[in-house]
Amino acid sequence: MRNITYIAFTLVFLVVLAGSVVRMTGSGMGCPDWPKCFGLLIPPTSEDQITWQQGAEYAEGQMVIANDTLWQATKDHISKGPDLKACDCWEKYEKHDYAHFNAKHTWIEYINRLLGALAGIPIILLFSMTLMENRKKGIFISSGALLFVLIAAWLGKVVVDENLEAIMISIHVVVAILTLAFLVGMMQYVSRKKYNVPSKTRFLILLSLILSFAQLLLGTQVREQVDGLLEHGTDRLDIISELPSWWKIHRSAVWPLIALHLLWAFPLFKIKELRAYAGGVVVIICSLAITGLVFVKLGMPAVIQPVHILLAFALVLINFRIYIATRKG
Repeated sequence: MRNITYIAFTLVFLVVLAGSVVRMTGSGMGCPDWPKCFGLLIPPTSEDQITWQQGAEYAEGQMVIANDTLWQATKDHISKGPDLKACDCWEKYEKHDYAHFNAKHTWIEYINRLLGALAGIPIILLFSMTLMENRKKGIFISSGALLFVLIAAWLGKVVVDENLEAIMISIHVVVAILTLAFLVGMMQYVSRKKYNVPSKTRFLILLSLILSFAQLLLGTQVREQVDGLLEHGTDRLDIISELPSWWKIHRSAVWPLIALHLLWAFPLFKIKELRAYAGGVVVIICSLAITGLVFVKLGMPAVIQPVHILLAFALVLINFRIYIATRKG
């Protein structure tokens, strides 16, 4: 069970990484439908595959782009006539009006979906194993992970149908970290080890967990603003000056957050079993500050986005891992 838990966690974290790359490259609509991609199980690699052609065979649900419009086949047929309108076999795709093809974007999004599907397998195995073990705590934790991974899959569909509505992407982020949090809970469940720390230290860990999660949520709101500005043609170098004033809360909060983490992380170095976690906290929080500084100084470079969000996730999760692995002593 321990190995499967770590495999599940790694795969879900890779999904988060892939999702960040999707956002960085603008590949979110690389597949305009869900769960298939242009109505195909294996996505197209060239524009010819999604361009209507006379005499071609089309399956129900398959998609083509014609006249800057996305069309979906209503039945299996072989195309005849001068264009697709010659046959009553097509209808406009009504869920959104995005009708573009970019092979790179399509395959980045497709790989993201494959990883998501793959991540569900060990989580289902965990749930099955805890059912056989028949312990309420294990069943609760594994069912939580399963529930949120299913919600994440459903939200993936909603995000595509809504043409990457910013608020839905933020909700997707929250669901992803909740999935990972339940898997961290499974790590603690299978290890069953608790370490004594002073009550003050444990309170500081809890406070760090709450504030780092709040900082992550605020970061998703900043990203919504950044995405909106980019969609309206704002140059990346000008984004900082165009952001609403409240974004400075997110920028400035990192310094007290660093101080708070260091306040309890250094004392944990004295506990052999928690030394690696304490070191991880120091590295993550400092790296997070550096990537944030790069964002501000270099005009929100897209390549830093996946690194920054992964570090933000890692900080929340390692805080949670330490908190549930400790007790007042």
